[in-house]
Amino acid sequence: MYLAPDGDELEIATAAADFLSSAMPIDRLHSAGSADMDKALRKQVGEMGWFALALPEGEGGSGLSAVEHALFFREVGRHCGALDVLTLCLAAMACDDPVLRAEIVAGDVSVALAVGDEGATRLLGSADAAFALSVGPERAYLVPIAGIEVDARPSLDPSLSMRMAREIATNQKLEDASRNGQIWQMGKLGTAAMLVGIAEAALAQIVEYAKVRETFGRKIGSWQAVRHPCADMAVRVEAARSQLWFAATAMKEGRADAEIHLNAAKYLANQAAVANADSNIQLHGGIGVTDEHHAHLFLKHALVLTKLFWARRSLLRQLLHAGVED
Repeated sequence: MYLAPDGDELEIATAAADFLSSAMPIDRLHSAGSADMDKALRKQVGEMGWFALALPEGEGGSGLSAVEHALFFREVGRHCGALDVLTLCLAAMACDDPVLRAEIVAGDVSVALAVGDEGATRLLGSADAAFALSVGPERAYLVPIAGIEVDARPSLDPSLSMRMAREIATNQKLEDASRNGQIWQMGKLGTAAMLVGIAEAALAQIVEYAKVRETFGRKIGSWQAVRHPCADMAVRVEAARSQLWFAATAMKEGRADAEIHLNAAKYLANQAAVANADSNIQLHGGIGVTDEHHAHLFLKHALVLTKLFWARRSLLRQLLHAGVED
């Protein structure tokens, strides 16, 4: 069992980083109307094949494993990438209509993530979404939402649009029942990977700042009050990243305890992303709380992602009496 990516797997990560740095730079989030992906960007991502990484080759995908899926979404997280990217990947896996699946993979159709909220449904993602994707531990399906009545809601995260739908007809479900549990796992893995990417990006940002910012004639990186929190950030990243690789590898190899390791990966990623993003803001001082800086973007994106595919209490409940293979 190889626990660290290498070879072709690292090439996937490098290609993703190069693509996202130009197609989805974090600077975009300081401009109005930057939430989600527009049609042109969806097409661009679709042409690169990113929506079909884990889809079998016989269904128009790349046929890659959970490891490549995690590597790609780790880079998406570093750029506070749109949640739409993950939603479309999962939608392609959930759809049993080959024509619609091909349109999703190509970026011709947008899909919003549906999250239940006290009798209503939150739709996370592009306002032009024609379908909503509902994902649970045992079932995932698509439903058409074109023309339904929705109310816009303010979003904490500038990379994400949010709308509230009071009623969605579910009598036209599109569902590939053979992959229901797998879709939930890939969603959880994708969000965990994005959170690890956020934790890494926050650490990298403060380390660079600590090399150039001076107080009392010395770089702030020389002061223990900065060095020690940075060390804590590095420890959180290493723990979350190592567990992410283990979970992805366990899924790839079909281990019976893969779900347990995945829950642990999501829990550690939740902690690392929020704590590192918060520390990054604090260590930057006054500039860290300004709207023009990137620091608050990492924290806002992390706070949204931690609530998806189980938050802290649900994960701990699953892990409380969990057993793993030797």
